[in-house]
Amino acid sequence: MFNGREPSEKRYSIQFAPLDSWSARLSVAASRNWTAQYSYGRLEHPEASEPGSQRRQTASVEYVRPFAKGSWATSAVWGRVHKEFDSHNLNGYLLETTANFKSRKYGLFRMELVDKDELFPANPLLPSFRIGAYSFGGARDLVQSRLWRLALGADLTFYSKPSTLDSSYGKNPISFQIVLRVRPVSSRHDH
Repeated sequence: MFNGREPSEKRYSIQFAPLDSWSARLSVAASRNWTAQYSYGRLEHPEASEPGSQRRQTASVEYVRPFAKGSWATSAVWGRVHKEFDSHNLNGYLLETTANFKSRKYGLFRMELVDKDELFPANPLLPSFRIGAYSFGGARDLVQSRLWRLALGADLTFYSKPSTLDSSYGKNPISFQIVLRVRPVSSRHDH
């Protein structure tokens, strides 16, 4: 049990409220390489700007395979928000794969598809839109110590969307980012 409401704009104070929401999760580690989970939750009035409660679900499957001087990890994830006030669903899908090779180099691919209904809050009668993001990138560890690693990386993301959004978001949006990553090294096999 927890309080599912969004906090007020006064985020510097503790805001007590009744425990009115709940969630549950089932996780399974089928083998050393495979894990899966399913979760379900009900949130009472989670959004301050929207009426009604929500039911949320997620499911995911992960595969990790270590190999000489690296590893490969892939995740497939699904999530859904069911808005009870108008009884519609917003789905999200994710497929991500990362390969670590030669101990210091990483390559990644990530595909996301999400349903969005809050792109134009001034016009709530517009339908939800399916937005896609397709990222390709890589990184290289610059520093590897016994306790942490520092990597420099970059990725390029291409987007898909309905053509009705061209006037607001452009015809072919693309983004690029450069990343400086610091992460601890696990005491177990690091992958």
